[in-house]
Amino acid sequence: MAPTGPLRLWLACLLLCGATPKPTCSPSACPPCPEREVEGPTTPTAGGCCPPCPPPCPCPPYLESDCEMQGFSSGHVPAGRSFYIDFARKLCTCQPSGDITCAPLCPPLPHTCLAVGSPVADGCPRCVCYDEEEMAVPAGTTVSRGTRICTCPPQGGQLQCSGGQGKE
Repeated sequence: MAPTGPLRLWLACLLLCGATPKPTCSPSACPPCPEREVEGPTTPTAGGCCPPCPPPCPCPPYLESDCEMQGFSSGHVPAGRSFYIDFARKLCTCQPSGDITCAPLCPPLPHTCLAVGSPVADGCPRCVCYDEEEMAVPAGTTVSRGTRICTCPPQGGQLQCSGGQGKE
């Protein structure tokens, strides 16, 4: 039994459609998402294979001044962009979900700290010892005080000095 005309045509179309090369999507062909997008997600073109742009994150009221000071005056932060808060001790990033998450940049303090201060310019709290002038000395360091050599123990607290008067 021979296939009829419409069946032959359908089989030919099926074979030709399967043999037609499919367009390939290359991430490098996708245009960048706009920086100042406020309205909502858009879909860049490039053959219709580019993913939609993630929405920008609205700055919550308690972060509005930080957003504005760091160049996001529209009140929105583009997805993937970050800004600092808390005197640069935290980094806040706009996630693709549209939420801003903040992470501390300072290392956590050990529970054994006896005294806490910010002896380094980064402003992060650290274990310290305080000397006679109330200057913070980082834990684990050695300093000279006149003719004495003083060491701040790893947990901070009291400077331990040798030569002269002993402990400060």
